[in-house]
Amino acid sequence: MGRSRGINVYEEAWEELTREKAFEGYVPEQVCISLSQNGEVICRPTVLPGEYVSLGQVIGETDSGERACVHASIAGYVEEITNYQRAPGIFEPYVKIRKENKKANTWHPFALNFDRDALAQAVCRIGLSGKRLMKSQVLIVNGFANEPYITSGYRLMLESPGKIVIGAILGAIVAEAEAIYICINEDAFDAVARMRRTVQKYGQNMGNKRPIWVLSMKRRYPKGDEKMLRKEVLGREKGTACVVTVAEMAALYDGIYDGEPWTRVGITVSGEVSMPKNLWVPIGTNVQDIIDYCGGKPSEAVIIHGGPLGGSTVDGPNAWVTRETCGLLVLHPPAMPVSPCIHCGLCREVCPQRLMPDRIEEKYLAGEEIPENLRATECMKCGLCSYVCPSGRRLTEYIGQVKKGRTREKAAVFSENSENRAGDYIDIPSERKIFRRLKPLEIRSQSAPHIHRRGTIYDVMKQSIIGLLPLIGAVFYQNPGWRIHFAGMLFVGGLCAVLSEYFWQMFRNEYVSIQDGSALFTGLLLTLLFPIETPLWKVALASVTAIIAGKQIFGGIGSSPIHPAILGKLLFSPFSLPLVESLWPFAIFSVVWMVSKRMCPVVYPLAFLCILAIGSPENLLSSSVFLAAAYFVWSYETMPPSRAGRWIFALMTGIMTLLFQWAGFGVSSVFIAAACMDLTVPLLEFPSVKRV
Repeated sequence: MGRSRGINVYEEAWEELTREKAFEGYVPEQVCISLSQNGEVICRPTVLPGEYVSLGQVIGETDSGERACVHASIAGYVEEITNYQRAPGIFEPYVKIRKENKKANTWHPFALNFDRDALAQAVCRIGLSGKRLMKSQVLIVNGFANEPYITSGYRLMLESPGKIVIGAILGAIVAEAEAIYICINEDAFDAVARMRRTVQKYGQNMGNKRPIWVLSMKRRYPKGDEKMLRKEVLGREKGTACVVTVAEMAALYDGIYDGEPWTRVGITVSGEVSMPKNLWVPIGTNVQDIIDYCGGKPSEAVIIHGGPLGGSTVDGPNAWVTRETCGLLVLHPPAMPVSPCIHCGLCREVCPQRLMPDRIEEKYLAGEEIPENLRATECMKCGLCSYVCPSGRRLTEYIGQVKKGRTREKAAVFSENSENRAGDYIDIPSERKIFRRLKPLEIRSQSAPHIHRRGTIYDVMKQSIIGLLPLIGAVFYQNPGWRIHFAGMLFVGGLCAVLSEYFWQMFRNEYVSIQDGSALFTGLLLTLLFPIETPLWKVALASVTAIIAGKQIFGGIGSSPIHPAILGKLLFSPFSLPLVESLWPFAIFSVVWMVSKRMCPVVYPLAFLCILAIGSPENLLSSSVFLAAAYFVWSYETMPPSRAGRWIFALMTGIMTLLFQWAGFGVSSVFIAAACMDLTVPLLEFPSVKRV
C-alpha cells in the first residue's frame, strides 16, 4: 500500500445521527431528471410531453448508444422537458414527471449470460457509465466514508453486502480485472466483518479465481477520493485500476440479475434537520421535498449537496437528486472573521497534492498569472486548506476559480450584510492591503468547506495564554514581596501591547485586530522574560516597541522578521535572567499544554529539546528553553511555511543555541538563536514537490 496525506476530520457525534438508522423508502409526487447524468454528454430525450412513462423506462440516450442511459425513476406522465440552470451560465435539459401508477412494472434481466461482451453492453443500458469500468488490472470498490455525516455507503454495506460483492465480480468481468479490492475505513468494523463473510460466501464460487480483498484502512480525509484511493491501494497514483462505488456495484447487480435499471439512490439526510434519516429516493427527487420530509430546516441554515468538506450549497426548491448524490446536509454556515494570511503553512501541510494554496491565492487576488510550477490545476477541491486555515481564508474557492481559468484583476470588499457577497470593488496591488485597511468581516461562506477546524488565531492565542498561567501563578507564590510589582508588570505589559496595536491600526485606518489576542499574549510573554525588579516604564516601552517595531510596521501577525517578544527582550534586557528562569517545571506545562491542545505538533519542540539535551543536559533545567520550545520554535508569528523549513528551523535553533552558549552568551543564547533563525525564514520557504 502507498501512503497518502490528509487529516482526521471526523467526530463520532456527526455520524451517530444516522449510523444506526436503516434505509427508508420515499417516493415524491414529482421528479425532475437531468439528461446529463454521470457528468457525461447530454442525452437526447426519447419521450414527449404528455406521454406516459413506466418506472425504469428509458427517457434519454446518446446517439451512439455507448453512454449511460437515463431512466424514469417513477411512473407517471411527462409534464415538460425544459432547461434548468445547474450553475451560473450552465443550463441542462430536464424531464419533469408527475407520479401516476397505471400498471405494474415487469423487469427483465439486462444480460442473459455472463460473458464480457454481454455484460459490457448491459452496463450502459442499466444507467452506469462505461468509462467507470474500462479495461484495467485491478477493480477498486470504494466503500470508504470520505465525508463526515455521510453514512449511506456504510448502511448499504450492512444491508446489501451480497449485491456489492456480486456486483463487483460482474464489474471485474467487464473491466477484465485480475483482482478486486473492497476498501472500507477501519472504524466501520461491523461493515468490514460483514463484507468479509460475504466474500467468503460468494467470492470463491463466482469470482472466477479472482482474489477479492477487503481492506480495512485508516480513516483520513480525503482518502476516499479516487486518485488518493488508487495511490493508497496500488502505491502509485497512475496505474491500470478503475475505482467504483459500492452504490454502483449494487446497481449493477440489480440490473443484471433483477433487470432493474438505476433509478434510485441511497442518501443520508443529516445535520440540523429534525429527523436525520437514510433514505432510498428516486433520482430527480426535489431536494426541498426531502428536507421537508425529514422535518425541515432552521431559517438561517443552508442545504449542502454532498459532504460538509467538498459539497456545494444548493437552493432546495431548485435542486434535484442525481446519481452522484450521497447525502444532503443542513448546516449553519461557519461564521469566521477573515484575516490576512499569516503564512503558517498549515494549508501546505495538509494538501494531498502537495500544493501551495497560500501562494496560489495570493497571486489570484493580485490579478497575476498563476505560474505552472504552482500546479493549481491539480487541486482536487477537497477543502482541507480552507478547513485548517486559522485566518479563515477561502483558499478552496479561489483555487477553484483558477482551475476554471478565471483571473481576478480586482479584489472584492464584501459587505457584511450581503447574502450573495456582492460589494464594491477596489483596485489594490496586493490582497494584504485590503485587510489592513478594513474591519475584518464575519463572512458566512457559501462555498466548501462548510465546517472549520477549531484553531483560529484567537484559539491559538487563548491556549497560549492559558499555557502561561502556571508560570504566572508560580511567580506570585515564589516572590511574596514582589507580588504587587509583578502584577503591575503584567498589567502594564499586556495593556501597553494591546493599546499600541490598537492606536497604530486606528491612526493608519487599518482594521483593529486586538480581538485575536496576539498583542496581549506578546505583552504577557515579554513580561515573563524580564527580571522581577524591572521598572514599569521599561516594561511599557519594551511592549510598545515589540508591537510597533517587531510586528505592525511589517504588516501585522505573520509578517514579523523577528518574534516581537524576542525583539523586546533583546533590545531592553538582553543578558538579564528572566524572572521565571528557575521555574522550569511550570514551563514544561506550557509545552505539554500547547501540544495536548494540538496548537503545535510535538515533533518540532521535541527535536529542539533533544538537540539541547544532547549538547548539555543542564539546558533542561531552564524555563527559557521550554518557553522557546513552546512559543518560538513553533510560532504563527515567524515559523517557515514548509515542512522541511520547519525541521531546519527547529534543529538549527537548537544547534545555534549551543554555539552561543559555548561563546558565553548564557541564558540569552536561546533568544539570540531564535532571532537569527527568524531572519532566515524567507530562505526556508521550499516549494512543494509532488511525489509519484
